[in-house]
Amino acid sequence: MSQTIVNEAVSRFQELIRVKTVSAKDGNFDKEEFAKFLPLLKELYPDAFSVLEAELVNEFGILLRWKGKTAVNPMVLMAHHDVVSDEGQEWEHPAFEAEIHDGCIWGRGTIDTKCIIAAVLEGINNLVKEGFVPERDIYFASSNAEEVAGDTMPKIVELFVERGVQPGFVLDEGGAIMSNLPMGIKTPFAMIALSEKGWANLKLTAKAKNAAHGAKATSAGDKVSAPVKLIRALNKIDSSPSKATITPALEGMLQSFAPYVSGPLNKVFENVAYLKPVIKKAMESNADTAAMIRSAIIINGYEATPTESGATPEIATAKIKVRIAPQDTLEEIVAHIKKVAGKDVTVEILDRSDPPKISDYKTQAFDYISETVKKVFPDVGVSPFILNAGTDSRHFAEICDKIYRFGAFRLNDDLFSTVHSANERLPVDDYLKMIEFYTELMKNLK
Repeated sequence: MSQTIVNEAVSRFQELIRVKTVSAKDGNFDKEEFAKFLPLLKELYPDAFSVLEAELVNEFGILLRWKGKTAVNPMVLMAHHDVVSDEGQEWEHPAFEAEIHDGCIWGRGTIDTKCIIAAVLEGINNLVKEGFVPERDIYFASSNAEEVAGDTMPKIVELFVERGVQPGFVLDEGGAIMSNLPMGIKTPFAMIALSEKGWANLKLTAKAKNAAHGAKATSAGDKVSAPVKLIRALNKIDSSPSKATITPALEGMLQSFAPYVSGPLNKVFENVAYLKPVIKKAMESNADTAAMIRSAIIINGYEATPTESGATPEIATAKIKVRIAPQDTLEEIVAHIKKVAGKDVTVEILDRSDPPKISDYKTQAFDYISETVKKVFPDVGVSPFILNAGTDSRHFAEICDKIYRFGAFRLNDDLFSTVHSANERLPVDDYLKMIEFYTELMKNLK
């Protein structure tokens, strides 16, 4: 690309960052900012919108369709244009000015995930100018409420169902080109997620009567107070993690790593199926890798209800957050917690979002994404994995079994730490490679 074309593409991206599309769970957000977004897209990418069918869903969600030569097995690309607030954060450069410093575009949404929106539309814009028509329909869905677990994407999926649209595959945010991976992997890897963890919030309750005097309590009372009962249970839970599992997705990841390591580790990764107990033990010993093999049980808060007399509280409660691995069910995890905590504690499920099924990575769709990655980023490896966070793509699980999560940018530890935090930024060169990736993905779709 000429420098003029590069400057224009970057300038358009900057315009999107400057729109303060900050969502809020209580619905108290600036609707005028969200109302600007689709008109701005049409203004910035006129060639793209000369062929795109565009509609608003759930007031500010965006669904685009680029008609191809066939409507069968369309590709669905996803992102979200809502962002989290910068309130209370100390930025080196303003969060919504999209200034360029040190070769990076600074601003909220540069990584999460207005970069995908801009890169996809740049790709469509350029392909339309060439007179290109995709082999099959391409949809682009962007939520205005992803950050607050809103219902925009479920409503978009409902439209797909009503219209009889069956996606060939879905590609959302989630993975990225990661460096400094665990287990001694030095080569950058494009990590493409096959699924993601679900979540649940639990409430644990312990009760006790007349335990104010501890061991001197009467026969009608408890010798152990409610707070002590609960603390003992929480200690047991904290020291008794959920079961660890080497899933097929994890096997695939380790096998992908094998050519990039030497010595004994190479043989271990090549023979995962035969060495699962050894691998499981090794991964359990490291916090980063332990998260890959089990559901997480996180103690979030503790409270004891005081009595009017100042005696020992008779009720104590705690909140637990569970990150549910896709190989587990919440019911299994709750049963585990109940067993570990003992009969003195009750467990209540407050709310939940179950993990979607794991998509197969031995498919033409996964291979196609991988081939596109290797074409645009020849220096990186490609690997499947399970995402520890959550995305809106889970809503497509009811109508598609090939859902993948990958944003085509490099994400080192420094940049990763800025997501939802201060100083979020994306190198200009990485943004340009994103445009190349999504252009190739759409252009070579068969």
